[in-house]
Amino acid sequence: MNILKQFSKSSLIFKTGIASIDQAVLSFLNFFVSILLIKTVAKVEFGYYNYAFAISLFLLSIQNAIINAPLAVLFASKKGAKKQNYCAALFYGQFIGILPAVCIALAGIAVMRFWQMDATQTSIAAAVSFAAIGLLLREFLRAYYFADESPLRVLKLDIFYAVVFLTLLAISYLIFKINVAIVFISIGISSILISLFYWRSTGWRYHLQSIRESYKENWNFGRWILFGVIVTHVQNYSYLYLMGALIGSEAVAEVSASKLLLRPLVLAMTGWRKIAVPHGSRLREQQRLDLFLKQQLIACLIFVFIIAVYVILLLSFSGVLLRFLLTENYANSFNYTIAWSVIIAIQFIGLHALNGLVVTKNFHIIAKANFVTMLICIGCAFFLIRSHGIEGGLIALIVGDSMLALGLWFFYGKVLYAKTKKPLLSGLKKEVLYKLHRKDSGTA
Repeated sequence: MNILKQFSKSSLIFKTGIASIDQAVLSFLNFFVSILLIKTVAKVEFGYYNYAFAISLFLLSIQNAIINAPLAVLFASKKGAKKQNYCAALFYGQFIGILPAVCIALAGIAVMRFWQMDATQTSIAAAVSFAAIGLLLREFLRAYYFADESPLRVLKLDIFYAVVFLTLLAISYLIFKINVAIVFISIGISSILISLFYWRSTGWRYHLQSIRESYKENWNFGRWILFGVIVTHVQNYSYLYLMGALIGSEAVAEVSASKLLLRPLVLAMTGWRKIAVPHGSRLREQQRLDLFLKQQLIACLIFVFIIAVYVILLLSFSGVLLRFLLTENYANSFNYTIAWSVIIAIQFIGLHALNGLVVTKNFHIIAKANFVTMLICIGCAFFLIRSHGIEGGLIALIVGDSMLALGLWFFYGKVLYAKTKKPLLSGLKKEVLYKLHRKDSGTA
């Protein structure tokens, strides 16, 4: 009970609340765009949108591996001017990789168009390549403010971004016909504008030597994270790619529409991680990993309860939602709601062990566990999609995510035991002694 009271009174509650509001803003934005496309474009093109969205998430995952995740872990250990120099180096170093990669991608798309590539696919690919510049810049600034444990700044950034993006989308709607390419171009322009606005307030300076040193430090951890995020992306989206290859783009559109209504839960999970890792890194520096574990377990129980309530409400109002948000073309989407809720709950349970392994800098364990479960998930997806269609793909996800969650918790328990020589849920006495020490030293 004491731990629960401390959890409810700590600044972590405020920060988590702000992060949840921020994710709600992004959730509304993604939800609005998806509904707009469902209402205005063909089912096949909406399937292309979900392919493109998955690719953009993959690009952000690569950035997260090399830059943002090490930033969240190492930021707390930086002091004074070194902290700002480190962040500036990571920010400017991105351009060395982003700009050449975008130019190569656009050149490749132009060649593919010359070889009779579909015009819709070509325009979407080019738009995603352009949007990647803004997406990566904005995501880095979000990661920086989260690492600094300033979620309120992230919220302001994302609100400004949402206003600019919706304004551009409204102008495009009045002048052009809305399609997937226009959506990604609007994302790119608004992200670049907002990123430049916030970049001016940082006062960061370009130093080539700092870039080399900072990326070298990040790479010690990033190489394992990079391997991990690649295999994680393949595991999480193999069902999507295989479904498109084996069944078709319309199946991708249908299963994506079913997940759409649960996207707020996915974004809430992402928001929690962005708060939990910097917070856990600070507790790691204070030798208080036991408290971090207890806070995560409480958050896990709360979130699973929220999932259950959310799904009950979703199914209760399925008829209304189908009439006002989706169309009759997506009537079967609600058949997959329970499966998606189970997948999200399993992923959130595993996320807590993953956060703990990230905070304790055991990236190699995450990468190896992900690789094993990725192979299992791909194998299951290939055979189950061929025999059971969409349901088979979702079953493969449940199998893969369950095995990953169990594996991550097993290794997280071993890591904590090695550090504390105590079982997972022990450590309350250590926490009380820490508080008494702070009181005696006048820092409480």
